[in-house]
Amino acid sequence: MMQEARINSDMASEHRELKNRPSEELGFFLVASNRELLNHVEALMNRQGVFGVLDSSGRVHYLVDARKGSPLAARNVMATADGIARKNCRDTRNERRRVRALVDRVLSRYEWNTQLRGYRLLGEILRRTATDISLLNPISKRLYPEIAKQQGLRPHQIERNVRYLFDDLASREKAAQLRPGNQLLRKGENSLPVGRTITRLSEEVWSELDTFELGEVEDSD
Repeated sequence: MMQEARINSDMASEHRELKNRPSEELGFFLVASNRELLNHVEALMNRQGVFGVLDSSGRVHYLVDARKGSPLAARNVMATADGIARKNCRDTRNERRRVRALVDRVLSRYEWNTQLRGYRLLGEILRRTATDISLLNPISKRLYPEIAKQQGLRPHQIERNVRYLFDDLASREKAAQLRPGNQLLRKGENSLPVGRTITRLSEEVWSELDTFELGEVEDSD
């Protein structure tokens, strides 16, 4: 009976740990050839006001030690939080720049009238769908309302401006008779369906993102 109760208690503890575990964790592994090196690392951490706590899974979590004074603990907490916040901001800015550059690269393949309002709206649409594919299903339900709210317009105005942009491009492509690789208009068609065309352009952006990320992985190797 006591053994069953102990098992139930262990299971409950494990459940609480899994439930309270954050969705994202930052960790690292330290590989050392001897215990002396590990002790040296631990001593360095302790001098910074940080100590390790072993959890039920055998992992060591380093915590800020407030026993060396609350000012030091507060400084360590603030320094860590500030460093993480700065890194997150840099990563977010870099990601936005990268997405913007790749969207511009995709749009530059076609003969748009860049003076039309729809061109600016299309760029914003592609930047949104580059990071959230679910916005395409369906376009009119979430994507148009979000862009409209940002731009101070109504959803039907977004669709109207983008449709006019696509109609203008279709006319340009028919008049120029460009090679198939340089146009969005399919053979035998006279217009560009809004939903299908946005999806195609979004797929081109995703392809550029995949190529970029693959290049980063290869560079890191």
